[in-house]
Amino acid sequence: MFSRNLKYLRQKNGLEQIDLAHKLGRKSASSISEWEKGKYTPKMSTLNKLAEIFNVSIDELMNEDLENGTSSEPKTLAAHLEGQDYTQEELDKILEFAEMVRKSRDK
Repeated sequence: MFSRNLKYLRQKNGLEQIDLAHKLGRKSASSISEWEKGKYTPKMSTLNKLAEIFNVSIDELMNEDLENGTSSEPKTLAAHLEGQDYTQEELDKILEFAEMVRKSRDK
């Protein structure tokens, strides 16, 4: 969800990848490109900056379908991942596991 949201928010705000990179204090757009492709997710400090730039919460950035206005995941998980670098695939697995645990608890 993060990768789609990042691209959506960047384009909605009329920013090129390099423009966003500069707002984050980066010299190139390579990280932005990797994030939008879903290869990596930035550290929590960068997520905070992105949320501030786009005037959204980290929960919205990570878990909401901002383009279509729907939620996909629990809203508190991002706080537990602070300071960690995960690929989008790893984050998806973590979220799937969390969903499985929640469903087993509800039985």
